[in-house]
Amino acid sequence: MAWQVSLPELEDRLQCPICLEVFKEPLMLQCGHSYCKGCLVSLSYHLDAELRCPVCWQVVDGSSSPPNVSLARVIEALRLPGDPEPKVCVHHRNPLSLFCEKDQELICGLCGLLGSHQHHPVTPVSTVCSRMKEELAALIAELKQEQKKVDELIAKLVNNRTRIVNESDVFSWVIRHEFQELRHPVDEEKARCLEGIGDHTRGLVASLDTQLEQAQGTRERLAQAECVLEQFGNEDHHEFIRKFHSMASR
Repeated sequence: MAWQVSLPELEDRLQCPICLEVFKEPLMLQCGHSYCKGCLVSLSYHLDAELRCPVCWQVVDGSSSPPNVSLARVIEALRLPGDPEPKVCVHHRNPLSLFCEKDQELICGLCGLLGSHQHHPVTPVSTVCSRMKEELAALIAELKQEQKKVDELIAKLVNNRTRIVNESDVFSWVIRHEFQELRHPVDEEKARCLEGIGDHTRGLVASLDTQLEQAQGTRERLAQAECVLEQFGNEDHHEFIRKFHSMASR
């Protein structure tokens, strides 16, 4: 039999409508829709009125919802060994599976349904993480462009320094050659000219050395920043999202 959907698509279809995570201990309501046991218990606890299915809004009895054994077996068969336990909301003890775009916070499904984040635009954690990874890649690319500019500046400074030193050597040789044919009264003038060229050259070289040192320092800092960002990109989703904006602004 040929599969009609890929594994990622199948995983999307195995998500709880409340927490948007793969079902954990799924229970099936009388209307036929399934939810994580923890999500359904939390929803029932936080609702004072009658319980309605969040999908079809049919009135249901959450206390008599049987386990969806078939669904649980399918999920167990697809689950990889050693999957980490998701971090949970401190208010509802549900997985932090959503990101509130308005408040820039990680929240659970019940925070979006019942809590302070009602009617706020929310996005699944995996989507937010992918988006922020793209922003991180753009930051790294921008750093690489800055590094390229600094490298070009360093090459230009090195070339200018070499040119100035070479020109100084040529001018010094010409002056010495010309003054060799002059008589003694002009020896002092020759020395003054040579000293002037030497002072001027040392001043230019010192200035270029300073600029070269600053540019090389900038390149090192950019390389360190790139390394930090690349290492930061390997953080787990929650730590990555929590630290992203402060890291990117730095």
